Amino acid sequence: MIMTSRDRSCGEYLATGFTDVDGRNDQGAYTRCLTMLDALPYFQTYKHRSFDLLDLTPGLSVLEIGSGLGDDCFRMAERVEPSGHVLGVDASIRMVEEARGRTPAGACVEFRQADARALPFPADSFARCRADRTLQHIEDPEQAIGEMVRVLEPGGRLLVYDNDWGTFSVTGRNDETTRVIETLWEDSITNRWIGRYLKQYFLEAGLCEVQLEPSVSVMTDFALADRAYNLLQTVERAVAAGWLTPVIAEHWVQEALALSRAGAFLCNLTAYTVYGMKPVR
Repeated sequence: MIMTSRDRSCGEYLATGFTDVDGRNDQGAYTRCLTMLDALPYFQTYKHRSFDLLDLTPGLSVLEIGSGLGDDCFRMAERVEPSGHVLGVDASIRMVEEARGRTPAGACVEFRQADARALPFPADSFARCRADRTLQHIEDPEQAIGEMVRVLEPGGRLLVYDNDWGTFSVTGRNDETTRVIETLWEDSITNRWIGRYLKQYFLEAGLCEVQLEPSVSVMTDFALADRAYNLLQTVERAVAAGWLTPVIAEHWVQEALALSRAGAFLCNLTAYTVYGMKPVR
């Protein structure tokens, strides 16, 4: 009964699915999710802020870790053209192929499949490196950061944006039910607290001039939050696990929908943009 209140575009659970897109039944679900999020004003704002913080100028070489559909690579390429170059890497060959197919003719962009924890590039290869919501899905994120620092040239800049799912909150009149739903989603993320540890990891990796900027994503529409965070599917999982009864779960969903219609629904998440420089030898 719970799931009949929406048009289920897929059965994929995004919290866990991004760790292995190529192994999923509905790979298009991840394309749809990334496209939807990319169009939201909040995401556009922090992305362009990250490009400014990287100080992208013509002639720079840029590495994007977890390049997905390639949209951010195309945007950065516009800033480093005509003599610069942007290389996007992703663990998913499906994402790499999609990004290649979307690449404009003549763009100074290329895409490769690679593991962020073992980058196939020599040391000191790039002037800039960026990762956007990638480390939350990778085991051993410190290793990935170490690799990004290794391939960054001295004086180069590294920037990572990622979420702190410990701050994930959803409006609900029943506190206990709401907390079950929040916790189940949060605990499904590989590195659920990565955002709060980024600055620490940067410093431990030897970066200097490390800075941090927090930002908060706010969604006020239940349907949009469900598309981004699988709220209804999380409720269904909580019922299947025995953490919620079907009656309590359905009541929570109906109350959340009513709050959304009244303009009183909120779904919030804090994320951090952390950036620093590789010391000059």
